[in-house]
Amino acid sequence: MNASGLQAAAGAPTELQLGSVAAWQENTNSHFLQLDCRADDPAHFRATALVARFGDSLAAELSVPATRVIRRRVAAEHCDARYFKLFWQLQGHSRVAQAGRTGHLQPGQWSVYDTTREYQIESSERARFMVLLLPQTACPGWAPAVHALAGRALDGRGAPRIVMSALAGMLRDDARLPEDEQRTLQASVTALAECAIDTHARAHTVPAEAEGGARLQRIERWILEHLAEPGLTPERVADAFGMSRRSLYNLFLGSQRTPRAFIQDARLARAQQLMAQDAGRELALGVIAQRSGFADPAHFSRAFHARFGMAPSAWRERGARG
Repeated sequence: MNASGLQAAAGAPTELQLGSVAAWQENTNSHFLQLDCRADDPAHFRATALVARFGDSLAAELSVPATRVIRRRVAAEHCDARYFKLFWQLQGHSRVAQAGRTGHLQPGQWSVYDTTREYQIESSERARFMVLLLPQTACPGWAPAVHALAGRALDGRGAPRIVMSALAGMLRDDARLPEDEQRTLQASVTALAECAIDTHARAHTVPAEAEGGARLQRIERWILEHLAEPGLTPERVADAFGMSRRSLYNLFLGSQRTPRAFIQDARLARAQQLMAQDAGRELALGVIAQRSGFADPAHFSRAFHARFGMAPSAWRERGARG
C-alpha cells in the first residue's frame, strides 16, 4: 500500500467492475481497508465502483447487491491507516452498526464511523452509496463526536449534501486533479464535514460546550508547543487541525480573545519567563525574541512595550534589582 494506506489513482477516478465476491473482497482490501465481504447471492454477484484518491483521502461511489461488510476488531486495532469514514445512502437502504448502535439509513441520510473500531454495514439489493475516508491526522479532536454519532442515521441536508455533491462531481470528472488542488479539496471537504459533525454532535450526546472546551485546550497546548516558530499564525493553526480559520476563531469566542491575541500573549509570557530565569538574564534580547517566536528584536520590543509600558531591557533590569 502507499503511504496513505489507500490504493487508488491520485486525483483521477478509477472505475471497477466486480463480477464475484472474491473480486469485491480483493478490491475492497486494496482500495479501502481490510474487510470481510459477504453477499446474499454469491452466484449472481455484480457490483460497480468509482474510486478516486485525493491528497490522503479517498472517495468512492458503489452499487452493490444485497451484501454485508464487517470490520473485525483485530483488523481495526492492528492497522496503521487510521480514518474517519463518512457514508451517504443514495439508493436502497443500509444498516450501519458501531459503538453498540445500529442506524437504518434511507436515501438522503448519512452516517460517520471510526475505522479503528469494529463496525458492520449491511446493504439491501440494488443499494447505492458513497463513502469518504478522511485520515484522522487531518481531523484532530473529532473522536468524541464521531464516537457519539457512530451507528446513527443522520439528516443529509446542508453541509453533508454539499460534501457529497462535490465528491460526486470529482468522481465523474475524468480530468486529473493536480496535487495542490487535491489538497485544497481535502481541506474543504474536511472543514465542511467538521461543521456537519459538530452540528449533529450538539443534538446528541456530546455536550457542545464541553467538547468545544476540550478541543480549545488541545489547540492551546499545540500552540504553546510550536510557539518558537515565527510562522505560527491563526491560519497555520487552522491548517494543523484541519479546520477553517472561521471555525478556529469561533472556538476562541468563549475565551474572550482571538487566536492571534492568544499567540501574542503566550509569546510575551514566554519572553518574561526567559528573562526572569537566572540563565536568561545573560541572554541577548535578540535570542529572547527568537526563542519566544518573534520575527525580529524590534518587533519584540514594540510588542513588549505596548503591553507592559516599558522596554524588555528595563523590565529585566527591574527584575534583577528585585
